[in-house]
Amino acid sequence: MNLPLNQSVLIESPSLRTSALSNLDEERAEVVLSKAKTIVFAVWGGTGWATTAQIAEYFSVTESAVKELHRVNQSEFRTEETKTLTGKDLRDARQTLCLPSKTSQVRVFSALGALRIAMQLQQSEVAAQVRTIILDLVAAVTAQTPVPAPALPPGEQRLQTLVEAMKTLAELTGGRLNPYMEQHFQDFAANLLAQHNQQALIASKEKWMGVVNFAETELGKKVPLSGSHYRGHLGTWVRTFYPQLGERQEMRLVNGTQQPVYVYACHDPIVADGLTKAIEEFFAHPNPTAALKIAGAFATKKPRVIVKS
Repeated sequence: MNLPLNQSVLIESPSLRTSALSNLDEERAEVVLSKAKTIVFAVWGGTGWATTAQIAEYFSVTESAVKELHRVNQSEFRTEETKTLTGKDLRDARQTLCLPSKTSQVRVFSALGALRIAMQLQQSEVAAQVRTIILDLVAAVTAQTPVPAPALPPGEQRLQTLVEAMKTLAELTGGRLNPYMEQHFQDFAANLLAQHNQQALIASKEKWMGVVNFAETELGKKVPLSGSHYRGHLGTWVRTFYPQLGERQEMRLVNGTQQPVYVYACHDPIVADGLTKAIEEFFAHPNPTAALKIAGAFATKKPRVIVKS
């Protein structure tokens, strides 16, 4: 639950109050109340209940204040939070709840009902303490909730998005796209289709990707076309410092021609993690070209010495 951590939202928003109570049961609700001040619930019907007078005493407010709060917000309270005892229920609970013999009906609240009252009472120190405890619990639950990893859309959707982007760029530039950029778009589209068709034909969940494709589509990195961090150096970086990730090559379109490209088993978590680490290191390095030269990456006969910094 995404909840702003301040007490005013609990006082003002019924939906947020209900959301805050959604992770609590009666036992945990009693623990929350006990942290602020000792409270005793009489066990009747298998659960604990307290009268309006007992709730008022706990929060150090008048009984009429509790009654008025419930009257104004009665639609918010759920059946497991409060009820009016009459007839047989009243007779069964009279002794347990220590009710006067002449009482014809009585309103009782559960621990969850008491928490809801605490989230609405403004003129009570105890209620403010209870709200603080509730907000701490909500923050802890939010911090422990794992954030789902974003999934890439299907290949057809990614291709459609690419085509629309190319069309928009062409309109903005009057059809004068940089030829190298246009070729890059075409290569990417062709490789995307090839990968999609390959998986469809062999019903495989394997995902073999070049390092530049992985960096841009999986990690959202923009790999430059020139400079010390350009795409050719990125591929050399991976092959030089992370040779254990594989040496498989496939024919892919590059600049409009079929060329052998190193591809990696990105469906393997170990390989994907290794590629991610390599790419992060590459972009974090101030001068990857110099590091590659020291490592002998550009020499044809000299053995490579792995030195990155």
